[in-house]
Amino acid sequence: MAFTAGTKGGTGTLQSTSGFGAKYGELSDADAFTIQKKFLVISKKLVTMARFAQRDTKPLHEGKDVRWRRYERFTVDTTALSEGVTPASDTLQQTTISLTLSQYGKWVPVTDVMMALSTDPIVQQITERQAIQMAETMDTLAYNVFKAGTNIIYPGGVTTRATVVKGIGNGVAFTEADTADAKNISNAVNTLEGKDAVKISSVIKPASLDATEPVAEGFFGICHPDVRGDIEAIKGFVPVEKYANYGAVLSGEIGKVGLVRFIATTLATALPGNSGEVGGSAVAGLRNATLDATKVAIYQTLIFARDAVGCVSLSGQGAVTPTVVSPKPSAEDPLGQRGSVGYQYWYGCKILQDNWLVRIEHGASNYA
Repeated sequence: MAFTAGTKGGTGTLQSTSGFGAKYGELSDADAFTIQKKFLVISKKLVTMARFAQRDTKPLHEGKDVRWRRYERFTVDTTALSEGVTPASDTLQQTTISLTLSQYGKWVPVTDVMMALSTDPIVQQITERQAIQMAETMDTLAYNVFKAGTNIIYPGGVTTRATVVKGIGNGVAFTEADTADAKNISNAVNTLEGKDAVKISSVIKPASLDATEPVAEGFFGICHPDVRGDIEAIKGFVPVEKYANYGAVLSGEIGKVGLVRFIATTLATALPGNSGEVGGSAVAGLRNATLDATKVAIYQTLIFARDAVGCVSLSGQGAVTPTVVSPKPSAEDPLGQRGSVGYQYWYGCKILQDNWLVRIEHGASNYA
């Protein structure tokens, strides 16, 4: 880092010498680091999807390309050896998965009047909300990768999204007298176990994203709160209140069906209802598509194993770069009326094991 003005701990412009070209505007290195820590603490408390991803950090000054190598297992060979005959050799096979980090960022304009007359700490208010914005953006980017897997289950025996007319429990409108079944969830588990998917026995702590905490072994499911009632109606559903270790409940977790623990989040919203993103003709008791009252709304519930997806960010101070520019006179702003508060970061996610991701596309009961 090098100052173009001011001294360490004072006011100046920090220009990074890294390949990512980070700059802090008029923040001192100490102030930039303080704001950055606040960003990361708030962001890490809010993430959902990244807790289930294989987390990696890209060191500074080493470019923006990331590679994972997966060494494939040897096949089982039950052929007995013959005396004096050398058997065929095995070949070590590897799969390389690559990802190029992308840069994201936002900024908010501020004025000299805001800075001079506001009774609230403007920069603090903006940075706290930007931290939440960053966390939600990162979670959305991760979710979009999680739901891009190729293993799809459609309830009711149909084979396309356009013909879905059932909920996740194969029902339409559930009542207390109805018994929803767990067939679709069981099929998802069978798919994962059939591919030797590794069950999740620990998740990343939201307070650090560097340490883990143990959880009961199994798979996890991500659903929208609209689907909560349908999942709770499935025979065999166990609410979190009845877990043997209630202290191990994760934020947003509603309960489990078999080996799958479900977390409800508005991140898993229904598809928007455009052409090709809706189910079959409207069915009494199921929600209609957002933009088409004649079609069934399609929700995507994800069920996945450990390390199915990898997420990568920059390490150290470069994880997020805050930038604050106070209003000051310039050729473009002669009276020094305009400034800005912003941030930028590098991030990326990639499917590492497509066979360890299952997506159930289904309707949801219209309890309202």
